[in-house]
Amino acid sequence: MMRSTDHKDLLVNRDLSWLEFNRRVLEEAKDAHVPLLERLKFLAIFSSNLDEFFMVRVAGLKRQGKDQEQDSNLDTDPATALAAISQKAHELTEEQHACFLDQTLPQLVAEGVHLVHPDNLNSTQAPFLEEFFHRTVYPIVTPLAVDPGHPFPYLANRSLSLMIALRSIMVSSLPHTELSIVHIPGHVVSRFIQLPAAEGQYAFILLEHVLRRYLPRLYQGFEIVSTHAVRVTRDAEFGLVRRRNEDLLMTIEQGVRERRMGDAVRVQYDPDLPKELLNQLVEELEIGNDDLYPAKGFTAFTDLFQLYQSLNVPRLRDRVQVPLSFSCFERGHDIWNGIRNGDVLIFHPYHSFDAVTHFVEEAAKDPKVLAIKMTLYRVSSNSPIAQALAGPAEAGKEVSVLVELQARFDEEANITW
Repeated sequence: MMRSTDHKDLLVNRDLSWLEFNRRVLEEAKDAHVPLLERLKFLAIFSSNLDEFFMVRVAGLKRQGKDQEQDSNLDTDPATALAAISQKAHELTEEQHACFLDQTLPQLVAEGVHLVHPDNLNSTQAPFLEEFFHRTVYPIVTPLAVDPGHPFPYLANRSLSLMIALRSIMVSSLPHTELSIVHIPGHVVSRFIQLPAAEGQYAFILLEHVLRRYLPRLYQGFEIVSTHAVRVTRDAEFGLVRRRNEDLLMTIEQGVRERRMGDAVRVQYDPDLPKELLNQLVEELEIGNDDLYPAKGFTAFTDLFQLYQSLNVPRLRDRVQVPLSFSCFERGHDIWNGIRNGDVLIFHPYHSFDAVTHFVEEAAKDPKVLAIKMTLYRVSSNSPIAQALAGPAEAGKEVSVLVELQARFDEEANITW
């Protein structure tokens, strides 16, 4: 007699499986055979992947748990799945911090790339930073008070902020605060500020360290008791509820706006954040202990993309692979005669994508081309394809483009085009 088996026992949880996939990305960051700056980039990719995972998958499970809905396709209920995800995600982030602090950072120093602490600025770097702060940072920083008259401010998704504990040192009849929030303007200024350095050396200071250095100038009359970085990840999924007579574009625009106000699903923070401030953060954001991720010396690894792009050191990067080209698609050649002579099959990324851009540009300006029809899925903000299509459309040619408005996290760029 055969024993029946619950089919759910045969399934692999999709979220735990995805986390194991992302572990393979982290393994690339640990691989000594991978060039150093490429390992730095893999640390950023790992974090970028994890950000999206929390914004979509973890947020979705949290919504299911709140609604007390069970998906029959899941092998566990949402609460059990979230607990397993939290355990695995904490393990992976511990590995990531160890990789960066114990391996990548010392190797960067050995190659002449230094993350400078404010206390270690030399005689050239200190005046440079002074000028940089007053010209670039000071005008765009706004301290926000937290007190009975000022509610806890909104912490934007995936943005670093400083929680600052204060103590008044001036006698005043006016109400004063003991807590303030400063949003770190990472969307305006690079998080890695390059400092003057000797030839062959590279020096950077973190934007949050710049702010910490000059906070007394923002809080005159107060003593800075403590300063800690925090980063919130929010639910970024939105349900598309569209009525028959509603415009799809407007519906998605509304969804993108609402996404910014999504519930918090994860908080990353400096591990020495005082307990009372952490408790306040938990209460304000309505999160649980499983949603807390101490940063262990560095927060928001996604920003390592900026450091990667700032360091043009070929020996620390992958060897540049030059894509192949087709002669008939090169500038100055007649594309149309080339196509008439025979079919052309292009393989990306082995062949240059310039061939596609050039093809569209030539079609756009050719007087014999009456119409251009194309499908675009993800369109970058500076897409040469979209720019090439705009000209003939304005010149009166028939240009029809199908754009996927729901390409997740690229909705805004697609809407703009």
